Amino acid sequence: MSILEVLLLGLILFFPLVDFMSGKFKSESKTVEYLKTAFFIWVPTLLLIYLFTKAELSVVDFGLVVDSNWRNILFGSLLVIAVIYLLILIKSIQASEELRAEVIKKTEAFRDILPTTKNEVLVFTLIASVIAGVCEELIFRAYLFTLLESHLGMVSGMLLSSLIFGFWHLYLGWQEVIRTSIMGAVFCGIYIFTGNIILPILVHVFVDVYSGLMSYFAMRKQPCVTQES
Repeated sequence: MSILEVLLLGLILFFPLVDFMSGKFKSESKTVEYLKTAFFIWVPTLLLIYLFTKAELSVVDFGLVVDSNWRNILFGSLLVIAVIYLLILIKSIQASEELRAEVIKKTEAFRDILPTTKNEVLVFTLIASVIAGVCEELIFRAYLFTLLESHLGMVSGMLLSSLIFGFWHLYLGWQEVIRTSIMGAVFCGIYIFTGNIILPILVHVFVDVYSGLMSYFAMRKQPCVTQES
């Protein structure tokens, strides 16, 4: 293992500490926070990509090729259905005050980080969610899980890589660490089942986009409707 790969592992393990310290300088602008988080995630990811292209990683295959097998077709189809469901749900939220109130209640604990304005939702959806999906899946599933699996076995590799993934979200509280650890295990399961990293990336992006859009359409200021007498 090269010195740069050891540095990469150090960045992955100590990222929660850096994230915690950067929180002391938290901006009042959610957009700035989204961009700051995206920047920090790119640092280990770019090092990972560099080492991969230079063939200096212990992991040599990220699963970047999507084969036309039934597993990939199944998950691709399910993802399309999920996108259609999201669009229908957005329409329902726009039409139902009761549904908006329900979504707001469920996302109350994350109001400080979820988008509520048009600019925030654009940055969250097009930048933060995409970067998180791509970078975190490359780091935790394509690289870290595969590395740990080669030394500890599949189950231990899945559990440990998912737990570290959960700790990357420590700034949201311990409950979120548990939730994201479980989600990490799900993403890892998709990676193992499909044999490629592309579908886990797409699913991860979808989950983040789903959360952002639900928050936006539920909490944005609704246009006033005037009634004619």
